[in-house]
Amino acid sequence: MKAFHTTRVRLLVGGACLAALAGPLPVMAQEAAAPADDGVIYVTATKRQEDAQDVPIAITALDMDQISAAGIAGTEDLRAAVPALNVTTAVGGFGLPRIRGIGATGQGPSIENPVAVYVDGVYYTSAFGNLMSLADVEQVAVLKGPQGTLFGRNATGGLIQITTRRPSFDFEASGRVGYANYDTVSGSAFVSGPLTDTLAVSVSGQYLDQQDGFGRNITTGNEVQTSETFTGRAHILWQPSDATEVMISGDIGGFSGANPAFRPVGLNTAGEDVQAIIAAAGGDPLYDIRADVDPSVRGRQWGGGLDIEHDFGGVSLHSISAYRDTKLRSFFDPDGRVQRQLVIDNNQYSEQYSQEINLISEGDGALSWVLGAYYLHEEAGLRPIGGTSGLFVFGNNGYRINVSNATLDSYSAFAEGTLALGENTNLTAGFRYTWDERDLERYTIELNRNITNAVPVQGATTLVDISNDEPSWRLSIDHRFSDALLAYASYNRGFRSGAFVVGRTPTGILTPEKIDAFEVGIKSDLADGLVRLNLAGYYYDQSSVQVMQIISGEQNVYNADGAEIWGLDADISINPTDNLRIFGGVNVTDAKYKSFTSAIIATPFPLPTGFVIPTGQTCLGTFGNPFTQVGGNCLLVGDASGNALQNTPDFTASIGFGWDIPTSVGTFTLDGNLYHNGGFPTDIDERVQQSSYNLVNAGLTWRDSRDTFYVRVWARNLTDEYYFSQLGASNTADNGYPGSPRTYGLEVGFDF
Repeated sequence: MKAFHTTRVRLLVGGACLAALAGPLPVMAQEAAAPADDGVIYVTATKRQEDAQDVPIAITALDMDQISAAGIAGTEDLRAAVPALNVTTAVGGFGLPRIRGIGATGQGPSIENPVAVYVDGVYYTSAFGNLMSLADVEQVAVLKGPQGTLFGRNATGGLIQITTRRPSFDFEASGRVGYANYDTVSGSAFVSGPLTDTLAVSVSGQYLDQQDGFGRNITTGNEVQTSETFTGRAHILWQPSDATEVMISGDIGGFSGANPAFRPVGLNTAGEDVQAIIAAAGGDPLYDIRADVDPSVRGRQWGGGLDIEHDFGGVSLHSISAYRDTKLRSFFDPDGRVQRQLVIDNNQYSEQYSQEINLISEGDGALSWVLGAYYLHEEAGLRPIGGTSGLFVFGNNGYRINVSNATLDSYSAFAEGTLALGENTNLTAGFRYTWDERDLERYTIELNRNITNAVPVQGATTLVDISNDEPSWRLSIDHRFSDALLAYASYNRGFRSGAFVVGRTPTGILTPEKIDAFEVGIKSDLADGLVRLNLAGYYYDQSSVQVMQIISGEQNVYNADGAEIWGLDADISINPTDNLRIFGGVNVTDAKYKSFTSAIIATPFPLPTGFVIPTGQTCLGTFGNPFTQVGGNCLLVGDASGNALQNTPDFTASIGFGWDIPTSVGTFTLDGNLYHNGGFPTDIDERVQQSSYNLVNAGLTWRDSRDTFYVRVWARNLTDEYYFSQLGASNTADNGYPGSPRTYGLEVGFDF
């Protein structure tokens, strides 16, 4: 850890000094604006602030009005307005975004998601740090497809770019308080203003406490699926000249609750139908659980950054230095039995430092370019507290703690240029080279309770290191046929390095993942700008897909040989009048594994008559004679070639609207959003399925005539649709936990 802090301090000082030596510094790409009066939405997908309609990349950009109308409260809700994006969660607080089929089914220390999350230009390595509130956000942009040549960290699936509200040299303030069902209280505030002519500051905070759970544990009688979240953020902006900008930022956030509330949706290992037992006890089989312990989760994260920009005249310099610290503790019983068969207690951490430096050409010449370098250091692992315990663990009655520290040092250099071939055609080429070095130190602590006076046994320390270096690139051509129509075609090579599976015994090593992505698309403004329609068709050839299987409480992540993905995106917005806004999208995806003969396939107990266990195999994680087991699943290695990728719907669609109704007493705004998910398999052999579902969100807001004070009533999942946030098969059962039922509430606020 000492080496980590020494490296972090040296690079932070070095980055700051480099930018300071450059002299006076610009207001540039990190500022993402809401739509202007002419309907322009600015994004920073190419490190410059540009009209999204001029960028030859498939992008869905959401301003605060659209986020509110779609009922989006956090990153998990983004799927309601971005059909190509599906967001599920993994055990204990991991966010698993997936774009066009590219994503992850399992996470853990040192395993990064193929869909990267950036907040104000800073990459978040930890998957348990990317589930966050969007209370103080200015804009969210979802970039689809590999992003390997411009952004700090490689992203084979795409990225979610979150831009928070910045300090202003005009006084601004907003605040809101709310109350909702399930005894939920909430509040948020933002204030910004100048301290001097060159110095401005902003402070924001958010708090939500859902005190009643969506269900209860019928064994203990206590509430489950409660939640408490908070965030705080501060920015200090210094602009000593028109060419200079320095931003210092800091944030803190956390969540806790009685989660994850796992429940078997099939027979548990005792052959019990847990949902029927819950119903017979007078409980709710959809949201109640039966467990010998109450689940709990607690996550905390904080960080800070130094963002410096300088315009030399023709060339600008941008430096982003950042540090983040994230911790997660999750404790739950997934087996649906009242004896301690399997209890999981994970205590994870991630500490990262990143430094990015860009040189960006300015002006209107035929060639525009970006040069960049990026460094990332992360230490992540499992602490020697907690572990997995119960009858299914060490010695058939014990516990095992996997203790680990995985270190990543990543270095990359990249360049991208766009050459104008005449007035209407552009050719873009980008190249990046990445060097990743990973080191792991781990050991296990085990105890067999079947041995009298047993004492914990610490296993031998394992030291492992891997290194990967690989190029990635981008080629695209775009042509503007008119002011209303842009067409483009692109080829991208994406790369994600190998990683350790630190929560598994023995340690697993994941091979690097590559993806060749081909895309053609159009961006159009029709009917004199009243209709905006963007289409993109894509084909992906992906190698070494990372998949996950839970075995006796341990997360086993391993590689499939590859996948093939075809699809079509469509995003549309319509403004038939000044007071009516309609927006929506559609995604169609066909995503299948290629060769996958090492798949772990779950077959429910009792095994069918005539079932044959292949020679040399046993049911993974199962004790005793498998032909006498009455519940749970037999996990065997089999062939899943040609099967659909998990958590990838073949069809999703959304449509939303906002309708302003001016009156003599103020303006009423009616908004709503419908999201349809066509369903998807959640395990490798397509046996366990999330069926299709629809989510309807709606709201009605009144604002006074000065557009200062407002009152809003809202509802999410208005039709009370039942669906799963996480669903899968393990040796203990098919199990998962549900998404939120219908929620509704009242909010009162002001904006100055």
